[in-house]
Amino acid sequence: MERRESYISTTDTEASFVTPLATPSQLPQTSSQLDINEDTPRSTRDNRSERSGAATPTVHRSASIVTEDTRRPQTAISTAPEVAKETAALSVGNPSQKAIDAASSTEKDASLTVAPENEDGQASKVTTLRGDSSHASETEVLTSEKEAVKSIKGEEAHTEPELIAPESEEVADNDGEDDVVYPGGLTLGLITLGLLLATFVVALDNTIIATAIPQITTVFNSLDDVGWYGSSYLLCTTSLQPSFGKIYSFVNVKYTYLIAVAIFEVGSIVCALAKNSPMLIVGRAIAGAGAAGIFSGGMTIIGFTVPLRKRAIYIALLSSMFGIASVVGPLIGGVFTDAPNLTWRWCFWINLPIGGVAMLSVFLFFKNPVRKQSKLTFIQKIAEMDLLGAAVLISAIVCLLLALQWGGTTYAWSDSHVWGCLLGFGLLITAFIALQFWRGERATIPPRIMKQRTVAAGCVFSAFLAMAIYTTIYFLPFYFQAVKGTSAEGSGIRTIPYLVSNTLASIVVGGIITWTGHYVPFLWAGSAIFAAGCGVLYSLQVDDGPAKWIGYQLLPGIGAGACIQIPFISVQVVLNSKDMPVGNALTIFFNSLGGALSISIAQNLFSNTLLQKLQEQIPGILPLEIIAAGATHVREATPPQYLDIVLGAYNSAVTKAFILPIAVSCLAFFCSLTYEWKTIKGKNLLTGGAA
Repeated sequence: MERRESYISTTDTEASFVTPLATPSQLPQTSSQLDINEDTPRSTRDNRSERSGAATPTVHRSASIVTEDTRRPQTAISTAPEVAKETAALSVGNPSQKAIDAASSTEKDASLTVAPENEDGQASKVTTLRGDSSHASETEVLTSEKEAVKSIKGEEAHTEPELIAPESEEVADNDGEDDVVYPGGLTLGLITLGLLLATFVVALDNTIIATAIPQITTVFNSLDDVGWYGSSYLLCTTSLQPSFGKIYSFVNVKYTYLIAVAIFEVGSIVCALAKNSPMLIVGRAIAGAGAAGIFSGGMTIIGFTVPLRKRAIYIALLSSMFGIASVVGPLIGGVFTDAPNLTWRWCFWINLPIGGVAMLSVFLFFKNPVRKQSKLTFIQKIAEMDLLGAAVLISAIVCLLLALQWGGTTYAWSDSHVWGCLLGFGLLITAFIALQFWRGERATIPPRIMKQRTVAAGCVFSAFLAMAIYTTIYFLPFYFQAVKGTSAEGSGIRTIPYLVSNTLASIVVGGIITWTGHYVPFLWAGSAIFAAGCGVLYSLQVDDGPAKWIGYQLLPGIGAGACIQIPFISVQVVLNSKDMPVGNALTIFFNSLGGALSISIAQNLFSNTLLQKLQEQIPGILPLEIIAAGATHVREATPPQYLDIVLGAYNSAVTKAFILPIAVSCLAFFCSLTYEWKTIKGKNLLTGGAA
């Protein structure tokens, strides 16, 4: 028979040791044998010696297991607090009364778990004997030599593909690391309401300002600063997200989230009270810093308040806030801007009551989870933050976004301002990556997490999907305003089919995932449908009627909604509770970065195509004057004899921009094929699992 070694791990608060068990040929043929730690009380040793009829040898924090069925070696895992210094060898196979009695003779909190190995040398069934019970419990689990070795080194076991029993396809609701008690009923509903309101107010802030900018530039005479109203917000939001992920891992989740919302509210107040353009830009930057911690914090709180098998629907609800805000944002902004008794400042004042209700709900009803890392001292937590890495990453993202903001608009792409920023980004991101490998587990983005297959695939998928979604949402209003001649509010109404189908698909798919447990098929189908839908949008024409432009929006809306929340779900499946905040923040970071990249790339495609088409058919400087008039005033700025040419040029420019979402949504589909096949339905596994 081929020699196989099984492992027994006995732990206390100080150390963890693993020793190979005897093979069948080396095992004594007695039905039971007792090896007692030298720290065991004499009375216990005497009693057990009399029972076994043999002398009691001495071992140090280790135990031997003797099987009744010597043809199958056993795997044993013993877990206990300090009292686990007492270890014993028990007769295993089918748990006998002797084994139960022996387990009961140890301290109350001690436990011994034994598992017969399957044909592959891995434990497929675990029998747990606890000192405070008279029965054994069994659960399906997989334990390997790799996990045993990790316990020697003091490393945490992280969920790997092989930790899932093939026949069950199930993962854990809890990793066993943190003591999580999930709320229910009204409490869960009020927590969810708070998270939805906070996410909604962040999403609303992104869309409501679009209709207010024309009036803001008139009041402050700041047309040249228009780009900074969005860029200052985006710079802070994108660059701070990974840092917030690390903060949520080690600092009080509840108060970190409340502080993030408070920072966002302070930024909104500064914007509402702005006396000039620089003050408004500073306010937008402050609001962006707070927004960086709100969405990732919401995902983290969901992880601690909702069992894994139910999280899909809650994540879908949270994600749907962006679609809802995209519909109502321009409408509310238009009302505030045009109403005689209100001004554009109410676009920021509205954030205060909504954010206040969100903060109150989370403060009163969310109970902060008790985690191992919560016991670290303040100095230890600071040491875990990787402040240097965060500073380098923030600098790198600022350089990249400045280059994208300036390139092709403020400066030519060949200008030193642009390529200098790009060069700075390259150097800084290289330094950041080196720092992450050097810092290891204390890095802002631990390499171990990024190497996890599903996390890496999810981040890339999220970036590609965001590039496609942001481009379609941004340029569909251009089609309606320039080509169809609608107002800003009218274009918002005409994009409702896209945004409503997106939101409904997200919620429906979230419910189906909660019911079935499977999310990977929706990732494949959603990205494929979205790619096809982007191809349909590319075929939009000047004279298309409502039937076409409504129908054309449904396909990409359904496709995007079906898969938009899945990267966030998958991260919570494959990572434990300690790593979950970092995984959430990483996914959101790549999502935001993809959106920032897409707008810059698509804007260049749009602008270059529009200028080229107009200059080919209209002489003189008139093309530049038409472009300067903007999409909403194109008809007033265009001579009647050139109107059809101008409308055709705008249509060509918009559809040319849609080439980008076609390409990246196809890349997202191929990326989805690399996902691990996982399911969110399962039970707590003894070895731990996903959070």
